[in-house]
Amino acid sequence: MAVVLSLLVNTVLNVLIFKHVRASTRRVQPQTIGTNLNSNNIQHARISRRDISLLKQMIFMFCTFIGGWTPVYAILVINIIITLNPLIFRYSAIVCEMAMLAIAINLFKCNHEIKDFLIIRIRRWVRR
Repeated sequence: MAVVLSLLVNTVLNVLIFKHVRASTRRVQPQTIGTNLNSNNIQHARISRRDISLLKQMIFMFCTFIGGWTPVYAILVINIIITLNPLIFRYSAIVCEMAMLAIAINLFKCNHEIKDFLIIRIRRWVRR
């Protein structure tokens, strides 16, 4: 239930974010293709490179999140049926922590403002 609920919330939020970004892209750069007389001024929606990049990031974060938390919950369910070695719990927790670390690093890597801010702060710290 925890994985399914997280999956549902994550999916809904990602869809809302993607819709907002697509609408923002269309406002900033309206794109029309083939507006001659026979096409009746129909606009064809094209997916920009920005939208594709956002979609890739969302898919990466979604898969990392689900891949990191599913083993923890699956082991808890399996432990109800059969008794597992406590080391398995620790290893699954490490997988979860690594997934969360990967998501955090990805967010810092992709957010240019935060990345530039941190680089400036680190350079100032190193100079001292």
